[in-house]
Amino acid sequence: MRSIALVSVLVGFACGHPPGPNGNSPKGTPTEAKPKGEFPKGPPLVSPGERMQYRVSLKGIELASYVIAVGEVVDLEGRKAITVQGNAKLAGLAAWFGGKVDDKLTSWIDVETGRSRRFQVDEYGSKSTDIEHTVAEIAKREGNVIPVTFHINEDPPQPEPQKAALPETWCLNAFLVALRSWEGPPGTVVNLEVFRSRNLWKMTVTIKGKTKLVTELGELPALRFDAHVVKLDREGGKFPDTDERDFSLWVSDDAGRVPLQINAKTDYGDVTMAIVDYQAGNGEPLRK
Repeated sequence: MRSIALVSVLVGFACGHPPGPNGNSPKGTPTEAKPKGEFPKGPPLVSPGERMQYRVSLKGIELASYVIAVGEVVDLEGRKAITVQGNAKLAGLAAWFGGKVDDKLTSWIDVETGRSRRFQVDEYGSKSTDIEHTVAEIAKREGNVIPVTFHINEDPPQPEPQKAALPETWCLNAFLVALRSWEGPPGTVVNLEVFRSRNLWKMTVTIKGKTKLVTELGELPALRFDAHVVKLDREGGKFPDTDERDFSLWVSDDAGRVPLQINAKTDYGDVTMAIVDYQAGNGEPLRK
């Protein structure tokens, strides 16, 4: 049960359905040329103290909660960065049977560029009480190599350098924040490489278009994005024996641009991560 919950919580990167019988992308994956976009540079669209809470459910059954909390601006090795943390915990029936889960994904996002500087993940190992620690020093990238360390519990950190192919590398939180300020006509595509945890994922995100979404906060105008992701190995190639996966994400189509919902199809059934509470920050957004 724990693995189902974490697959759900971690924003669709571990969700999805396998390729078709010939090993290609799932049926319906766009192949025609699309207008290319890019995430805008500038301060991230967050406010210190901002907080978003989500319910993760499988076939309507609650499995977990996921909270995104924006911290304060701090000094990180001479650069100003704001902390953004995702926190996953089991809930509902899963909390009774799923064991211990209190996983934290912490990002330091540059307040001038909105780009990832550091990404740290502290999470329980599958079916284990061991805590796995990963740190990706994205701002210290040299050429196509990003310094990454990994260790379990109090063991000494071990280097696991990651090769990247694209000029920029993102982490999960910085990706979600950047999505809040991304604009473009329907069909616009951006290609990214994003750290979810210990691994890097190749991602193609497409602007689907404007719609309305019914949430626990009411019916809201929304902008939908569709994404296709592939897990990468340390050399930047496709991770062996892994599926290519898809998910959809909705952001409120208003000044707040709040992430509202993520849907993904898995081998277990449809998974939804839906907003249940939003608290504005205690100051002005960094991005005007």
